[in-house]
Amino acid sequence: MSMTIRGIRISSMVRGIATGLISIFFLTCTTSEKATELHGEIRVTSKMIYPKYRLWTTPSNGEEPAFNSPSFEWPTTKKMTDYDVRLSSNKDFSTNLIEKKNIPFAIFNPHQKLDKGIWYWQHRESGKEWSVMDSFRITAATKEFTTPKLSKVLQNISTEHPRVFANKNDLAGLRARAKDYRETKAILDLANNLLSEIPPTEESGLPKHKGKNEYEDAMIAEQASKTLGRRVFSTLNTLSQAYILTGDIKYYGAAKKWMVEVADWDPNGITHLSNFGDSAIMTCLALAVDTFWDVLDEAVREKMIRQSSVRATNFYNLWIGKVESRSSSMHVWQHILHQMFQTSMALAGETTEADKWLEYIYEIWIAQFPKMAETDGAWFNGIGYFIMNTLTIYDMSSSFSDLTGVDFQWSDWFVNNPKWLLYAFPPNSVGDGFGNDGDKYWYPTIKYAGFMDTAARMLNDPYAAWYSKEVAKGLSQDISSESEFRWYRIQWANKNPRPKISEDFNFPQAAHFPDVGVSYMHTDIQSIENNLMLSATSSPFGSNGHKHAEQNNFNIAFGGKRLFYNSGYRPKMGDPHHQDWHKHTRGHNGILIDGKGQPFDAGAYGWMPRFLHGKQISYAVGDASNAYSASDGVSIDLGMKRFRRHYLMLRPSIIVIYDELEADHAAEWTWLLHNDKGLEIDSNKKTITAENEYANALVSLYSSTDIDFNVTDTFSIPAKNWNRKVDQAGNIIDFVDQWHFTGITKEKTDKMRYLAIFQVKPKAGDSVCEEVIFDETTNTYSIAGWNIKAEMNVAKAAKIEISDRLGTASFISSGVLEFDGKKYKGKVSGSSKLVEIIEGQKVLQEKVDEVPAEIQKVMMND
Repeated sequence: MSMTIRGIRISSMVRGIATGLISIFFLTCTTSEKATELHGEIRVTSKMIYPKYRLWTTPSNGEEPAFNSPSFEWPTTKKMTDYDVRLSSNKDFSTNLIEKKNIPFAIFNPHQKLDKGIWYWQHRESGKEWSVMDSFRITAATKEFTTPKLSKVLQNISTEHPRVFANKNDLAGLRARAKDYRETKAILDLANNLLSEIPPTEESGLPKHKGKNEYEDAMIAEQASKTLGRRVFSTLNTLSQAYILTGDIKYYGAAKKWMVEVADWDPNGITHLSNFGDSAIMTCLALAVDTFWDVLDEAVREKMIRQSSVRATNFYNLWIGKVESRSSSMHVWQHILHQMFQTSMALAGETTEADKWLEYIYEIWIAQFPKMAETDGAWFNGIGYFIMNTLTIYDMSSSFSDLTGVDFQWSDWFVNNPKWLLYAFPPNSVGDGFGNDGDKYWYPTIKYAGFMDTAARMLNDPYAAWYSKEVAKGLSQDISSESEFRWYRIQWANKNPRPKISEDFNFPQAAHFPDVGVSYMHTDIQSIENNLMLSATSSPFGSNGHKHAEQNNFNIAFGGKRLFYNSGYRPKMGDPHHQDWHKHTRGHNGILIDGKGQPFDAGAYGWMPRFLHGKQISYAVGDASNAYSASDGVSIDLGMKRFRRHYLMLRPSIIVIYDELEADHAAEWTWLLHNDKGLEIDSNKKTITAENEYANALVSLYSSTDIDFNVTDTFSIPAKNWNRKVDQAGNIIDFVDQWHFTGITKEKTDKMRYLAIFQVKPKAGDSVCEEVIFDETTNTYSIAGWNIKAEMNVAKAAKIEISDRLGTASFISSGVLEFDGKKYKGKVSGSSKLVEIIEGQKVLQEKVDEVPAEIQKVMMND
């Protein structure tokens, strides 16, 4: 779709994959912000966007909730507290009153559609004073998501067993349908190999080696406990699934040995040390009870129910009043919530506690999914930890949809999510590198293919189907070899055909996901061997959870391999090297102020205000002005006033990064860059040379104040693999040193600019990196057919202009854009503008700062 304005074709913008449309957005600003508004910038000054623990009510201040019936949430005061809630369409609560008392957690879902208009609500600790009145508005456009009450859900759970891996009345149909599935053969092959397997003893969960201190000993013991729990889980689930598929009693005979052994273990003993191992045993025992109900000895069945119930009750008591108020309880949302759900379903009606477990799970899922995301499809903990959430996401949403008759995959997040993964972690390529385990995989494993196959079938998404096919082809594996989603495919996904894959996909080569704060630019995402990939992040979530202190940081890959990437290792959370290098800003391609990086705090956040994508030029802006202070867990202020980083990709081989920095004092500034294989510097030419397996790179680094060029091949905090972490191939990782560049100001200054011009050329062929030519008379840097002008005088407003010598593309970060003899002032003087000639027409794009919805809400509350 396109439209013409004064003879210039303006291309439209598709959500999540921007290709244009003039989009001028302004928030309601205070008087002091009006001047900023005039040149297209918006300054976000909120202390934090996603506090570690909830600080405010939702919905509030007259906002429109995400859906109708809305969910109500408030800060918790203490654990094990009951609450009352009331809401009405009248301030005196005399009309359309909805209320509930003695709620055991800080969430209320009314489970009914509300009329359009303004609504008022309050909460309190049961029997005490009501909170200040809050309000929200329901409009005709508010998405409808009205779920039934828990009592209806409980009624819909079958009274017969099995009911989780399959419903008893569906067994015949499932067996007939799955008979020829490759997944069925894979499960039966595994189960047959387990028939003579001897169950482990409880003591086998004790550690086999020790660390050098109490912390390492505790982590090693936890790992041993998790390994045992997951072995039991894998074995019992495989035998249970084989029995569901065949009804063959031999699988019960093999499983019984394990059930009898594990049912006698201490649920608060060795296998309680790891919450993952603990939950694995909890759920596989419950699922085995459900699966083998008709053939189990009653005494063994009761012991298994008690064993599973003790573990489930431990989790429930630990969570209630706490998990709902946390912005990210990672282990809960990765696996354990799903396992608690399966346990609750298996034991409903068999233990009285199962109903309250399910109540908490049901209500928190409605209120908070997607827990670590918004609507743009990205996942704030990054690609490495995202894959740990995928089965939970799909199995729980499908199960709730089946139980309630309501679509639990209603959120735009589902539709946009495969697009994010495609850009963040392309087939046969390294991923974006952000967060813990963002650098774990050399390329997507079959788990990613299995997930995207599921997404393709459930969402009818051909792009997800393409991704899954390309990953599996690159690995020379079949989707059925992927184990985590194997049963989900049998139970749900394989009912739907895989979408047809077009022979000629036309992917935009860049994408922007502002809710989570990531942007991606590629040159050829469909041909990874030729692809130059730039990933940039500045996240409103800060360094919560598995995120790093990496706001306004970037990674660059070529040919699917790391080129300039974050550095260091993570033996375990809390390890000194991980904390002070790998997670710290110094381990990333970022900025230090006075030698210090961003605090580990929800208040140390960033955001990405602008994004433009054209055929030759892509552009994004990150803002990390708030990332060097903290106010959630600790109070820190390093004095950063402004940090806007401009990213440009000039296809096919140039990346430009332009930094504008300002402090409230004369500061020492450090520009960071890392490489795995080696770095060479030439301070006279202002260059840094590097390579990866497939490309040579030359970085020309300029600055407003003289800097020292320094390089080292040693971590300042040593890295030791004491936890025996393994790589993608299962080999113990050798934590080798990597290479690190610092560009440090020779004199302290309150304002600073850096300009980095990256050339990345493939080693194949005769292409070589060129010398950047600087023309002092025009203040122009020329390279590979591009002219670059960047304002390096800190006394003047920051600005960068780029044009190609052929006269087919021109860009300016703010101000008037001159192109082909014409001046383009735009609707806002400070907007970024891009003009390209595409198919003989001039295509103009204009963009000012756009604030993500969640940040808008917080700003309104400030």
